[in-house]
Amino acid sequence: MKRIEPAQIATLVANIGVIGGILLLAFELRQNNELMEAEARLNRTNMAVDAWRFTAEHGDLTEIREKEKRGEELSNAEIRRVDSLVMSLFVVGEWTFKELSIDSSEVNQLREVHLYNFRYSPEYGRVWGERKQSFDPAFVKWMEDNVVNP
Repeated sequence: MKRIEPAQIATLVANIGVIGGILLLAFELRQNNELMEAEARLNRTNMAVDAWRFTAEHGDLTEIREKEKRGEELSNAEIRRVDSLVMSLFVVGEWTFKELSIDSSEVNQLREVHLYNFRYSPEYGRVWGERKQSFDPAFVKWMEDNVVNP
């Protein structure tokens, strides 16, 4: 019978330690990924809440949007304010489109929100038509196929 050398035992223990370390690292990476996903969901929720809060806190901007909806002429300053608001929502939409899976519930929700906005708020179509060239071509194609001309 062959005798096990102390060096062989040390190598075996070291290999078991390496495997245990790899398993622990995998577990910690999974926890970290879950935390990052939760933070991303919170950030998206905060962006949505901020958009609604902005509308609630800036009634004068809501009045300007209603004015445009009625077909009344807007001043250059009013157009700029409305355009800035709508562009901010398009930028968030582009970020969502780029960062999340195309079949995710968030991208589907984005589509539904934009469909509603294009249907009931004329400023969305106007701003999109004037500024779509400033967005990523893949996002523009998705918007055109799924929102503007579904």
